[in-house]
Amino acid sequence: MNPTSAAKTEHERTALQRQIAATDRQIDHLMYELYGLTEEEIRVVEEATK
Repeated sequence: MNPTSAAKTEHERTALQRQIAATDRQIDHLMYELYGLTEEEIRVVEEATK
């Protein structure tokens, strides 16, 4: 089930989408730290996944 489909209003849907995006960024940064990526490696990964 798509988490945003439970939202009753457009405002709720937007808030959920922003929360999901923020959580995704936190996970990304934790993974970069876990794997010990340099700033350059992080740029490469982020460019490749746009």
